[in-house]
Amino acid sequence: MEATEEQALLTDDGGAAARTRTITESSEATSLQLSSPELLIAERPVMAKMSMYSSHLMSTWGQRMWEFAVGLIMLEIYPSSLALVSAFGLVDGLAKVFSGSLVGSYIDRTGRLKAACSMYVLQNTAVALSALCALISLHSAEGSAWFWAGAICTIAIGSISSVGAQGSSLSVEKEWTFVLCKGDSAVLAKLNSGMRAIDLTCLLLAPIAAGFLMTYTSITTAIMAIAAWNLAAWAPECYMLVCAQRASLLLRTPKQPNVRAEPINATSLLLRLSEGGWGTYFRQRLWPAAFALALLYLTVLSLGLLMTAYLKWQGMTEAELSLYRGAGAVSGLLSTVVFPTIYKRTGLKETGVLGIWWQAISLVIAVVPVWLTQLGARLPASTTSHVLLGGLVASRFGLWLFDLSVSQMLQEWVPAADIGVVNGLQSSLQNFFQSLSFVAGLVFWSPQDFPVLMYSSAGVVVVAAVIYSSFVCCFQVNVPWQ
Repeated sequence: MEATEEQALLTDDGGAAARTRTITESSEATSLQLSSPELLIAERPVMAKMSMYSSHLMSTWGQRMWEFAVGLIMLEIYPSSLALVSAFGLVDGLAKVFSGSLVGSYIDRTGRLKAACSMYVLQNTAVALSALCALISLHSAEGSAWFWAGAICTIAIGSISSVGAQGSSLSVEKEWTFVLCKGDSAVLAKLNSGMRAIDLTCLLLAPIAAGFLMTYTSITTAIMAIAAWNLAAWAPECYMLVCAQRASLLLRTPKQPNVRAEPINATSLLLRLSEGGWGTYFRQRLWPAAFALALLYLTVLSLGLLMTAYLKWQGMTEAELSLYRGAGAVSGLLSTVVFPTIYKRTGLKETGVLGIWWQAISLVIAVVPVWLTQLGARLPASTTSHVLLGGLVASRFGLWLFDLSVSQMLQEWVPAADIGVVNGLQSSLQNFFQSLSFVAGLVFWSPQDFPVLMYSSAGVVVVAAVIYSSFVCCFQVNVPWQ
């Protein structure tokens, strides 16, 4: 699933690479001739950068708090089943799959500031409305019309907030940073690193803040606080973007319309696949490695919605869960630090082997106490839960190490003519497997049946490790082809 959810929430770009626009020298020269006083304001790149960082921080913080809290809210609404949690994850994932190209097309055709602020409005307003619906469901009699109306609206409107977050990421993280750098790859790398550091910091700290609010105040207070943050943050988020534009001539320069941009709807996607997209994918010699990466999305053994809801059902507090989720983020960050060193010493394929087997072994160890308990062993429930969570935290290190290895293979080893098709289908395959994990949660909706999903998930990761290891043993070409 969230190989998964968090991986998915930090690396997915919604197809922005295929729509990236380049500001040509001629268009810049034309823009510089404009005599508008707004375009004559002094260039302040540091101010522009810090304003963008501030806007992105406020937006990401509110979204990360909601992403952590919503699974626990769903379980609080309907504590006897994981069905609502699974339904939210499934609808949320499908919303992002089917809206990504439409959102990207809108951003391509709309002014820079208007597009970003529109996505902020969609994201923040949807979070606030979804939180309001959750309060209605929580304070209604279980099974009543208001109860189910609130729950359904929480899921539907909450998914819309993810679409807005996806759009704001495409606009601010991808387009604004690219324009501000004026094609300088070194400057772009620094800006991207800063944006990613903000993402990871919010992934680490926002769940802790939400968890402590839910534990030491009340779930109602926490929901109201998250809604209030998102409503209050919208104006400062947009104002910081206005400041960034005022500080940078490049950001004030009107972008050239991309007349060739074409939204990819379901019909055009099927047409593209029928024309040989999957054939191109499976003709790549590294397709087993890419397929193994996609399989890691078919799991509940992560610190995402289903696992968080299950552990809360077992009695863990929101504060404990948020701390473990933060520890998982730190584990993932550590892998990004050591990856260059391991890669230099062992090689790209071998680093992937280390990463995926680290993850597989960590997850097998994590589920052993659960399995022993199912066989009748008398283990303390707290011991079982903490060993499980310890294994999940450790597995994040291997997961990100493997992800970095395969992602670099996809960048370097796929022929230039096939990069768009292969990476697009890779994203589709990952989203498909993630959706299947939520379908499995709907089938095995009872918390008592959740261990079945854990055993299956561990088995899937082991299968992925075997597939990748077989690929490495058979793949003898050491120099990437172009």
